[in-house]
Amino acid sequence: RRTKNMTTYDRTRNAIATGSMVMVADSGATGVIKAIHAEGKTAEQLRRADCVEIDGHQGLYCPLNLIRLGFN
Repeated sequence: RRTKNMTTYDRTRNAIATGSMVMVADSGATGVIKAIHAEGKTAEQLRRADCVEIDGHQGLYCPLNLIRLGFN
């Protein structure tokens, strides 16, 4: 189940949500958050889990490894 309109925080505590443009800190890859898979997780667990789906990229990413680019 994908959670729409879910908000979590990137590595510098900027709010990120579906539709946010982000950069993956490790690789420099950029993209828009397509979904945040939050089912059964507390806010702190969510921030540390591989749960963010980025449009055009394989796999899930941890919010602590993301950097928000601009505002949305």
